[in-house]
Amino acid sequence: MILPFVRDVFADVEKSPALQRAIARVKGGAGRTRASGLTPTGKALFYSLLQRATARPLAVVVSDNRSVDELLPVIRSLAELTGAVPPESVIGLPAYDVLPFESQSPHPEIQEARATALWKIATGGANIVITPFAAASMRLREASFYAGLAQVVLRGEMIDPERLVEHLRLAGYSQVDVVEMPGEFAHRGGLIDVYPPESERPVRIELFGDEVESLRKFDPATQRSAVATEEVALLPLTETPVDEDTLAAINARLSGHRLAGDEEAVEEAVRYSGVSVFPGWELYAPVAGAKRSFFDLLPGATVVLDEPDTLSDAHAAWWAKLTDAHERSLVGNLVRPEDLYEVEPAGVASCFARIPARVIAVEPLGAETLLVLTLADSKEEVIAQVGRRTALRSGATATIGLDTTALHLFDPATNKAIPFFDRGGPRA
Repeated sequence: MILPFVRDVFADVEKSPALQRAIARVKGGAGRTRASGLTPTGKALFYSLLQRATARPLAVVVSDNRSVDELLPVIRSLAELTGAVPPESVIGLPAYDVLPFESQSPHPEIQEARATALWKIATGGANIVITPFAAASMRLREASFYAGLAQVVLRGEMIDPERLVEHLRLAGYSQVDVVEMPGEFAHRGGLIDVYPPESERPVRIELFGDEVESLRKFDPATQRSAVATEEVALLPLTETPVDEDTLAAINARLSGHRLAGDEEAVEEAVRYSGVSVFPGWELYAPVAGAKRSFFDLLPGATVVLDEPDTLSDAHAAWWAKLTDAHERSLVGNLVRPEDLYEVEPAGVASCFARIPARVIAVEPLGAETLLVLTLADSKEEVIAQVGRRTALRSGATATIGLDTTALHLFDPATNKAIPFFDRGGPRA
């Protein structure tokens, strides 16, 4: 129980002029707003109060999974202390722990966390989502696809046992004789035992024909039924169900250099010859119809770039690793990084200004490459730092980005910084 005086303290913080100005700017649609000087705990508190004030989803984009792990419990705790947001609606959507093109599958815990998070987002159960730039860049399916990853079973409803068992298999569950661990299920006559992730105990679904006669949690050690319940959510363990259509689309794409014909004909030929999983197949799933983005799943969300300077550098380094892995894989144009990830997610594109430029020199420096460019309609030269491998050559055209949240103006006479905004808004 949270004592009243604790929430009174946070209420005073929420009324502070600085916080109110920042919230007012976001609510008023003032565009990009930069907040600085906050401690990590202060940022977490700000995110909770900002979500409550705007009454719309909040997407916090961070640099990596470690940042998600550090920020998530703090925001949840402060959400509970302030009463601003239900703690269970604060979720983390991690990025994969391996890169495509490396023939490695993601860790099962990462796959489970992503599947559960995407289901909560798609079903409206997420108020604050913390995710790395890499995860926010991934091409995703429509919300209805992720909403269908889990199945809610109610006592007294009619179900098809065989379809439920097939759904569990596709959702990543393993069929066993005796359920003891999360992610397992067993089917014995009119009984289906399932151990969903994020559940303290497995549940026993007892059927009378096709009717769910009872739902009971049970002790996995003794297998004895205990507490009865009215419903159970069978959460997924993977966001990429192992179904024939998905595998056929992936194998057809990767077999494109050996088969000729239109897309449907190639997929049908591959399906007929037999399809199977292979190490890292999950990371190619976007080629099987993923035409949405993370931000499409959170329409109208307020987007926060946490530590934008660090975020920009981390994303550039990650993209360089991704393109390097693609080049080493020899997959070529069959599947490109741009087929799996957005180079620049639409939800954060507005935070970076874009300027057309022409490359006049390329200078490799080992771990990185410097580009000397002239801006369009200008003789002004700028230097851009990119990854070790780049396809740009002297004379090529390019578009460079400026992180305007990290842009600083100064007076050339005094060398003093010129702030963009002063208390009431933009300066003239």
